Amino acid sequence: MGSSRRLALGVSVLAAAVLGAAPARAQLGGTDLVPWPEALPPEDVPNEVQPRRVKHCRHGSVRCVAGLERRLQRQWRRFDASCDHRAVIAYSYWQITRGLLADMRGPRARALVRKRRYMSLLITNFSNRYFRAFRRYARGRPVTKAWRITFETAAESDAQAGQDVMLFSNAHVQHDLPFAYAKMGIETPSGRSRKADHDAVNEVNARVFDRIEKYIAANYDPSFSLIDVPFVPIEEVGTLEVVKSWREQAWRSAERLLAAETRAERREVAGTIRENSTRWAEMISSGGIPGYRETRDEYCRTH
Repeated sequence: MGSSRRLALGVSVLAAAVLGAAPARAQLGGTDLVPWPEALPPEDVPNEVQPRRVKHCRHGSVRCVAGLERRLQRQWRRFDASCDHRAVIAYSYWQITRGLLADMRGPRARALVRKRRYMSLLITNFSNRYFRAFRRYARGRPVTKAWRITFETAAESDAQAGQDVMLFSNAHVQHDLPFAYAKMGIETPSGRSRKADHDAVNEVNARVFDRIEKYIAANYDPSFSLIDVPFVPIEEVGTLEVVKSWREQAWRSAERLLAAETRAERREVAGTIRENSTRWAEMISSGGIPGYRETRDEYCRTH
């Protein structure tokens, strides 16, 4: 069995073990059929932290997300031109952002995301952490270990595209997202939770995943198609379920950050976040096929 199939099956097993049997039928046809995070009530946390303007987003307009979509497209084109393995990361993030932007620009009656100003600020702050990690690593500056493993794997290893995408998702979601929420807050000034908008992103991810899978398999790494076996969706479902569970964990980590009463408590929570994302990165990055880097590069050049 190839390592890509082992990775996909391993993800599925992990999803089933963590989430139980019901979510194994969760995403079919681009729809999140079992949105189990919505059934998990949020914790009550202090609401003193409220959204504020950030780099690339001063007023919380949907135009902030449109600007991010353009920046990600430019990054993807740069990596795509040289068959840089980071192209699969940039492409995946670009497509997810396109999906969010389409939802936020759509009619409010049908939109999944309701609080557009808040989400525009959050999405931009979240993405700023992604670009900051890229810049710091490129300049030889320290980055969190989950990001370092992600970049080193893309630059040097025999990993497959599925591993690159999952490493990116782990570092950005499990490590970066809790801190983005901690900066923007997760309750309104009146004390209402913002979790509904957080959970809505799971549906957007389900909608765009098939497009991402098909493009990466056709242009960068044919093994990526093993995630989407026709009529046997367990591997694709497992991947999406793991990312969904990471997003739920990120929300819970943000709750603990905001509830921390002392700096020592906050440092302890932050350390747990770093350790968790590092362990996942170490697991995902293991098990490449010797020589597969050359196979991927040749496939990319000819496609």
